[in-house]
Amino acid sequence: MNGKKRLMMGYLFLIPAALVFVFLIAYPVFNTVRTSFYASRIQTIRDGAKFVGLDNYVEMFRDTDMWTSLAFTVKFTVISVILETVIGMVCALIMNRNFRGQGLVRAMILVPWCIPTVVSGLMWSYMFAESYGIINYLLSAAHVIKDPVPWITDKGWAFAAITIADVWKTVPYMSLLLLSGLKTVSSDYLEAAAIDGANSVQKFFRVVLPNMKNIVLVAVMFRTISSFRIYDLIKVLTDGGPQNSTKSLTMYAMENYFTYGNLGYGAALATLTFLVSLLIAGLFQDGVKSKMEV
Repeated sequence: MNGKKRLMMGYLFLIPAALVFVFLIAYPVFNTVRTSFYASRIQTIRDGAKFVGLDNYVEMFRDTDMWTSLAFTVKFTVISVILETVIGMVCALIMNRNFRGQGLVRAMILVPWCIPTVVSGLMWSYMFAESYGIINYLLSAAHVIKDPVPWITDKGWAFAAITIADVWKTVPYMSLLLLSGLKTVSSDYLEAAAIDGANSVQKFFRVVLPNMKNIVLVAVMFRTISSFRIYDLIKVLTDGGPQNSTKSLTMYAMENYFTYGNLGYGAALATLTFLVSLLIAGLFQDGVKSKMEV
C-alpha cells in the first residue's frame, strides 16, 4: 500500500470519530451558544425565540444568585482540588512501594472510584443524616460531639459534607494519575540523591516532584475542570441547600433551563461554564508548555 492510500485509509478510519464529535459535542455546544443570544422560554416556545443579543449575559452578571453559585463553585473547586491532590499524592506514594499485601491496599484505595457518583451521594446522605447517620453516632460514641452535627441542614457543615464526599470519591482518580507520574521518575536519580545524603523528604521535593511536575499539572487540570462542573453529587447530597448555599453554577444553569424553562438564560449560564472550563484548560496548558521548555 503506497503513501497516498495509507493517508486515505487513515482519513476513512477518522470518519466515525469525527461524526461522533460533530453530533455529540460540536453541535450541542454551537446550539447552546446560539440559544444564549435569544429570549426563549419553554412556556412560549410556540411563539418562537426572539433575538436579544447580549441581554442574557447582561442579566447574568446582574444576577446575585449567579454570583452566589459562582462563589460556591470556585471555593469548592479550590479546596477540593488541593485536598485531592495532597491526599492523592500520599496514596500514590503508598501504592508505589513494594510490600506484602500491596495488591489489597491498591484495591482498597481504588474502591471509592468504582462506585457511581449518584450511589456515592446517596450513601453519604444516609451517613450524614443528623438523627440516624452513622457519622454522628460514631462521633457521639467517641465523645467528640455532644449534639448531632447538622451536616446537611447547616450552610457551613453542608459545604464540609460535600467536600468530604467529593474528596473520598475522587482521591483514587488522582492517585492513579499521580502514580503514573511516579513510575516515570528514574531510580538512578533517587540513588544519586541518597548517595548525596538526601533524606526521604528532600528526595521527594527535590527529585521526585520536579520530575513529575507535568503529570501533576495535567492531573490538577482534569480535576479542576471536573470540580468546576460538579452537579450530580451535590444534587443527590444537598440538592443545592440549605437556602441555595451549595448550589453550583452547573446546577443553577440546569435549574433555569429545565425547571424554570428559561432556555436563553440557562444557555447563557451553560456557555459561561464552558468558557471558564476552556480558560482553565488554557492556563494549565500554558503552564505545562512553560515547564517543558524549562
